[in-house]
Amino acid sequence: MDITPVQRDELERTSRKAKKPYMRIKALVLLNIADGLRVTQTAKVFRVSRQTIHEWMNRYEEEGIAGLYVRLGRGRKATVNYEELENYVRQSPRNFGISRTRWTLAALAKSVPSVKGFTPYGVQKALRRIGVHYKRGQAWVHSPDPEYEQKKRLSKKR
Repeated sequence: MDITPVQRDELERTSRKAKKPYMRIKALVLLNIADGLRVTQTAKVFRVSRQTIHEWMNRYEEEGIAGLYVRLGRGRKATVNYEELENYVRQSPRNFGISRTRWTLAALAKSVPSVKGFTPYGVQKALRRIGVHYKRGQAWVHSPDPEYEQKKRLSKKR
């Protein structure tokens, strides 16, 4: 694989400063190939297949650095229906037969069809994706009012 001095600078910069770790690895692989290392040797060192290296080389030759980024749509598709989850979260759990005033992560995992069987942490991650931050409710609140205990006793006497 022959590269120009400009391409070498681009690959070296990417190998040192890319935010995505996989981009640094791909740039290093291509630099090693450009320096004359065989594809088989490079594949062993970086623990990738020869076919993968050839794909990276072809994509780099066709598209430059942009061809090395992971393309959208790759990986496992989400099973969570985010609209459905948000619909549940924005309503009271009592609307769904749960005798609580606030949602818990476990209650969401049991109630929302698209997150059934999720762990509490999995539900929390799904909530973060829709911009909802989970905070556990306190069982009781202590008032900052210094006369709170006195007022509480008075209200119980009535």
